Amino acid sequence: MDKKSGGPSSLMHTPLGRSMAVFLLLTGMAVTAVSVWSVWKSWQLMLTDRENDARNLSVSLARQAEDAFLQVDITLTDAVRQLRLNGADYAATPAFARQIKEQHGKLPQLHGLFIYDSRGNWIATSGNYIPAKASNADRKYFIWHRTHTGTGVHISQVIRSRSTGDLVIPVSMRLNDQAGNFAGVALATVKVDYFRQFYGHYSLGEKDVLGLILADTSVMYVRPLPDSFINRSLSASPLFRTALRQSDSGSATWRSALDGIERIYGYARLDQYPLIVTAGYDRERVKAEWLEANLTVAVLNLIQLVVIMVMGMFMLRQVGASVRNQLELTQVRDELTTINHTLQSLALLDGLTGLANRRQFDALLEQGLQRSHKTGEPLSLIMIDIDFFKRYNDTYGHVAGDICLKKVGGLLKGTTHRSADLVARYGGEEFAIILPFTSEPDARKVAERAVRTIAESGIVHEATELTPEVVTISAGYCTLISTGQAGEAQRLRERADKALYEAKRSGRNRAHGET
Repeated sequence: MDKKSGGPSSLMHTPLGRSMAVFLLLTGMAVTAVSVWSVWKSWQLMLTDRENDARNLSVSLARQAEDAFLQVDITLTDAVRQLRLNGADYAATPAFARQIKEQHGKLPQLHGLFIYDSRGNWIATSGNYIPAKASNADRKYFIWHRTHTGTGVHISQVIRSRSTGDLVIPVSMRLNDQAGNFAGVALATVKVDYFRQFYGHYSLGEKDVLGLILADTSVMYVRPLPDSFINRSLSASPLFRTALRQSDSGSATWRSALDGIERIYGYARLDQYPLIVTAGYDRERVKAEWLEANLTVAVLNLIQLVVIMVMGMFMLRQVGASVRNQLELTQVRDELTTINHTLQSLALLDGLTGLANRRQFDALLEQGLQRSHKTGEPLSLIMIDIDFFKRYNDTYGHVAGDICLKKVGGLLKGTTHRSADLVARYGGEEFAIILPFTSEPDARKVAERAVRTIAESGIVHEATELTPEVVTISAGYCTLISTGQAGEAQRLRERADKALYEAKRSGRNRAHGET
């Protein structure tokens, strides 16, 4: 073979050259695929987090709104009860006027309390004066009560107060005489500015929204949109066309019918009142945050791919130049051997949690038993299982389940303090801890510490049967001094599994020992 035969082009005609070219191609494709998958996965996690944030925020705001209107409801009902004590004609005494003024001052959301007769004339108010010749008979809530016999609370569209000019939400009740005929309306008005101020406490993006909406699709208030959007109909919005028909609360992404911006929404319908609360995050801003957070990772992955390809081409050239030299081939073989050892090391780790996998666990358990047989020192094994994990997956999804497994694995790793201790993922939601040179009392301490650590971490698990509703584990432990008998590892695992079963049978979220 002459000198020219050692170039890259001639190397491609050899089995070694073709194999290396295929290896480089597959490596580049694998790195690219993993990078793309990682970026896509991070985007899905970002969307899931935002959906959860929006749903939780809407539920929290719905509870706040329910409390606010319940207070007004109770105050209005009490005022009507006191008014009826004055007689069938609903006469407003000075004592009654003082009482509703006092009630008005107790609720920051309350704009005013009013009593109107059957013609809409003012009978009483918690304000300082009654306008001369004022009539509210033209108000929609008044007309509604005049044509509906129900005496329950009715919430209407936002109106502008005739006494102060403020935007208010009417909360009204029908008044009947002794014969059951229409006798007037009792009205409590809730300040729109109350919700404007409350929603203003939340730190949100420029295009993120918080909204209070009447069940008839009318807008009551949406932050940060101007007041011109109040009372607009959202009947064409996906909120009413699809989302609320499927569930009273949840999250989804749609384009706003008010300003056309696509947002990730959370929504919740109030239990007692015809109101819906929404919280929306601007999807473009979420995407921008995600891109900013992942740009460095993407650039590093690209650099890594380029480095791999450049190094691969360089290796091809080196091997091509030294293909006639056995020493060069030996060096290449050594490099491949090193790579193989690295891959073997990686094969001993669990891909999700980064802990030792079942293969490494089995090998180190055998080594630990051999060492115990030689030294006479005890060896302890703890088997761990996450309580009600299938329900966790069914409730939150497999992505959240994987995140939960990673958190639990990391917490378990933190419960051991010696380099010789091994925390492994045994399979599914099961984990195991090998504790060389550890007696039964010390193994019990580690197992109980592990149970306590997971419970105190406060990972929410609403589907569990335990209280509080957090992720918990059950642990079974046992200890032995090896006698060198065959099948000792299998018996040790069976004893630890039996102890784990007893821990679960005894109520879970605890450790149990097998002696």
